[in-house]
Amino acid sequence: MQTSGLSTYAMRLAFHGAPFSGWQIQPAQKTVQGEIETALSSLLREEIGIQGAGRTDTGVHAANYVAHFQGPEGLDGADLAYRLNRFLPSRITVFEILLVDQEFHARFSATSRSYRYVLQREKDVFTTDVAWYYQRPMEFERLDRAATSLFSGQDFSAFARLGSYSGSSVCQIQHARWIDQGSQWIFEVRANRFLRNMVRSLVGTMVEHALDKRTWDSWESLLHGGSRADAGTSAPAHGLTFAGVTYPNSPFNERENAPF
Repeated sequence: MQTSGLSTYAMRLAFHGAPFSGWQIQPAQKTVQGEIETALSSLLREEIGIQGAGRTDTGVHAANYVAHFQGPEGLDGADLAYRLNRFLPSRITVFEILLVDQEFHARFSATSRSYRYVLQREKDVFTTDVAWYYQRPMEFERLDRAATSLFSGQDFSAFARLGSYSGSSVCQIQHARWIDQGSQWIFEVRANRFLRNMVRSLVGTMVEHALDKRTWDSWESLLHGGSRADAGTSAPAHGLTFAGVTYPNSPFNERENAPF
């Protein structure tokens, strides 16, 4: 049931992370959340705050992101999305806005999140800011074996940014694989939760193993705890994309899911 005079709306959107200091509002920084809140508040002529499915680092992209906000009853979601897109910068687009149950929360209602990381194996001027161009010879099979082993590990503290969490470092990986698409090697991963910087740290460390700079035993030991200093260098942010999110009662008929 909606509170009288106030309704909850969910929006599905995408953004190119290059010009933004991540999703979450930061002092004196241009962020995706800040741009949307400013545009919404201007259109609805009242202060509007939004909550996203999770934070993203500077330069990280999102292909299928979900946020929610509370606003006046009776908003026309299709019309609001149209007008919002005219106000927003070109690197942010809103696909749809829907009325949802008041209990819905873009972050806390989520049951999993998915990411995609792209390694560009051949120089391509059109992928310079959405993929990590890395040509050094390495073994794809080592990458894929490392991804498969993620199902056996639960404590990912070795892959988390130092000081970024105070609770559990346990994550349940639901999907993980590398795909060889010729000029691009793509890492797909889905989990119930992610620690901050976890995916980029995983990719950077897997690349070290594929380059034969890290033994298999060294890789496996990281999946059972350890410090961030034990893992490899984080892969660049611009190769990472937030690919989707799942909810038990999907407001978008599962259109918010990643395509894997």
